[in-house]
Amino acid sequence: MVQGEDPAYRLGLRLAEVSRLWRHELDARLRPLGLSTARWVTLVNLAANPNGMTQNALAIRVGVKGPSLVRQLDLLEADGWVERRDSPADRRVKRVFLTPKAEPVIETIAAIGRRLRQELLEGVEEHEVRATVALLDRMKQRLRALERRDEAETLSEIEAV
Repeated sequence: MVQGEDPAYRLGLRLAEVSRLWRHELDARLRPLGLSTARWVTLVNLAANPNGMTQNALAIRVGVKGPSLVRQLDLLEADGWVERRDSPADRRVKRVFLTPKAEPVIETIAAIGRRLRQELLEGVEEHEVRATVALLDRMKQRLRALERRDEAETLSEIEAV
């Protein structure tokens, strides 16, 4: 079978393409509100973690390096949307929290995202969505397991030196 005809091969390509196009459309809808990708992704991740997140955990979740996140947090803090606090467990660690001032923008992001999902999933049956989410969840679990294995192998290699 030619690669392009292999459904698993096409799945990976489609997944990457749909992810990029979906994010691009959401970015376009949020841009008039002054929300760049970096801003709304950071805010949405913090909204999903009401007990705050360490800057390191947030950087990993957002997919950026620490210094890039620090600059973004500086801007969000200047706007009054986030605050950084010392961690009670380790004063060297900063935890990031949304402020009450961010609540309206989070609600707006959620509403715009909800409208886009409705448009994209119009005519799609609920069972199709559930099956797709189940497949993606299994793929995510396997990727996390591979990631943990790779980290363990790297640690073993370092310890062997």
